[in-house]
Amino acid sequence: MTATTEENPITRSVVPGHRRPDLQGMRAIAVLTVFANHLFDWPPGGFVGVDIFFVLSGFFITGILIQERTTKRKLSFKKFYIRRVKRILPSALLVLVVTVIGAHFLFPAARAKETLLDALYAAVFGANIRFEAVGTDYFQQNMPPSPLQHYWSLSIEEQFYFVWPLLLVTIFSLTRGFRRSGKSWARRLALFGAMFIVVAASFVWAMYLSANDPNRAYFSTFTRVWELGAGALLAIAGPWLLGLPSAMRPVLAYLGLAGVVASLFVVNPTVQFPAPWAALPIVSTALVVVSFHGAEVRGMLPLTNRVATYFGDTSYTLYLWHWPVIVLLVSVIPRGPLYTAVAIAVSLGLTALTYRFYEDPIRKSDWLLDKADHSRRNLFLAWGRPVWTTVGAFGAAIIVVAILGMAHAAKNSEVQAELASERQESQSELASPHEEKVDPCFGAPAMINSQCTLRNPSVPLQPSLDNFSTDRPREWNRCYTPKDEKLLSCSFGYDGADAKRIAIVGDSKGIFLLPALRKVLNANKWRLTTYLGKTCALMIPSKDECRGPMEEAEKQLLAHPYDLVIMANVSYGVEQQALRHRAAMEPIVAAGSRILVVADNPVSSEEAIACLTRVSLGSDRSGECGTPRAEAFPKPDTLVEGAHLVPGTAVVDLTPYYCNADRCPAVIGDVIVHSDATHITATLSRTLWRPIEDGVRRALDMPVNAPR
Repeated sequence: MTATTEENPITRSVVPGHRRPDLQGMRAIAVLTVFANHLFDWPPGGFVGVDIFFVLSGFFITGILIQERTTKRKLSFKKFYIRRVKRILPSALLVLVVTVIGAHFLFPAARAKETLLDALYAAVFGANIRFEAVGTDYFQQNMPPSPLQHYWSLSIEEQFYFVWPLLLVTIFSLTRGFRRSGKSWARRLALFGAMFIVVAASFVWAMYLSANDPNRAYFSTFTRVWELGAGALLAIAGPWLLGLPSAMRPVLAYLGLAGVVASLFVVNPTVQFPAPWAALPIVSTALVVVSFHGAEVRGMLPLTNRVATYFGDTSYTLYLWHWPVIVLLVSVIPRGPLYTAVAIAVSLGLTALTYRFYEDPIRKSDWLLDKADHSRRNLFLAWGRPVWTTVGAFGAAIIVVAILGMAHAAKNSEVQAELASERQESQSELASPHEEKVDPCFGAPAMINSQCTLRNPSVPLQPSLDNFSTDRPREWNRCYTPKDEKLLSCSFGYDGADAKRIAIVGDSKGIFLLPALRKVLNANKWRLTTYLGKTCALMIPSKDECRGPMEEAEKQLLAHPYDLVIMANVSYGVEQQALRHRAAMEPIVAAGSRILVVADNPVSSEEAIACLTRVSLGSDRSGECGTPRAEAFPKPDTLVEGAHLVPGTAVVDLTPYYCNADRCPAVIGDVIVHSDATHITATLSRTLWRPIEDGVRRALDMPVNAPR
């Protein structure tokens, strides 16, 4: 006898007409913990709500696929993907369009362009690939994140469901003989075994990548398949779980709930994730799902109350809206009680309106269904479909044109800013900066000049709010070694036989000193050579990804000693790092070179950067934007500490040009300080030429500690 949908208790939760309150309650927990974590940074492990979603989704979708295949003897890919499109796309595309428009009006041009690119990737379910590629660090962000970053999880789910139905059908086809012989259990066992292999392989890969490249591990589809697969295994094993004793069900349910709550506090951004620590919320969620399998469990009010059910029903919509609201709103309202209240109200309001008047009607409509599947036809819809199709197509065309126009404008603005920066640097190198007419209140000097103000609203900001995030030195793309690549080296300045030979070695912090250094090279008869690499520092031992380029740099520094070696690096704050720096410095000094260490610049808080964005929306109060000094220097400068351990080294500390006693302003002398959270703008760098020149001169005057 062929089982019908109503007769199969295992799939009551995954077919229309049957709802499992436990799944809705778990969805509510998942979305509310994610929302709270994003808004309050509490609970610390709130991000595991996404992992809960993965398990539930794997269980839900696999149950649908198996139910259709076992009851109808076939699986319609067309109907499956139509259901997915109706469920996922309408709200997802609506939020994408609204967010891109909001970013256009609220963000600087460069960031608006990045949001547009994020939207394009998200629209084709590639958001996780995008964020993995750009190196988004989920746990250590200081720069304002993308308002569409949360689409990474939706992309992973849909990528999984592009492949999983095909694998399922293939296994059913290969095991057709088991059904004919009445061994349906063997068929299900084969399906379970195949998914178990996928889950095990994904978990092993997740363990490796979580330990070696946490950023890639977080966004990678292959490190998350095991979480979706865990839910799929539960759906496959459904009939085997029917005999679960009634007395055990509430025990398992509450044990699972306790595990979920524990994971919100035990799991945090410092643990290895997603493997193995995502296993705690995954297994805990599985216990809840198993406890309700084929039977009701009494006394589960935390999951079955009406509030939990409502948030479970609207969990997808709330997940879509909450993050763009949180990110966009900070560009209008500073973080604080008002911001929090508005963020909650707007997120819940948009969720309720979207679900009631847009998402649910579309999901229940006959849109995309064949005529044979129409149970009833609404006369208005029958008449109005051509009209609404035309309007929709026309509106989509307008949106596409507007988006392309925004992208072109942003790109053109970025190119013009880069060309202007190059012209300014080239012209400034032709003559001595001492002969230029220098405004003593422009840029960094304003910080130490009591006669200057940090911001004159009548003077345009440099770089502009549209271009500050792309205001990088021109050497960024040609004198800077990416990870795991051959060392790139450039030379600038005076090329006479009597030139003082100077090298600069380190990471990207060194690149951002070049605009200042290049202003003073020719006037002082200095020749500068770069040895700079991404996240690389001259240490012994070197980081694995820097070993090749940094060992090559060290070889050249020792073989042909320079008059001066300038070192610049981000502050790592690791105690042993100072000793590793010292171990690298000592051979250089022994070879006959002097060393000048440039202390790290302050970092910028997310609020300081968002504050600048708010400037463009009203009166210019950018002089009030900044980062508390204690927050701007979160870690000890181990490079400076290492220099203090080595005779023959000097240190130049530019902190007085960045900060006062209490804070580090975001704008100094009408110049925006940071291009991102950790790097200064090229424009500000050019205004630091005098203290850097003084530091280099003092270092060159030091006696050499070893024969040349």
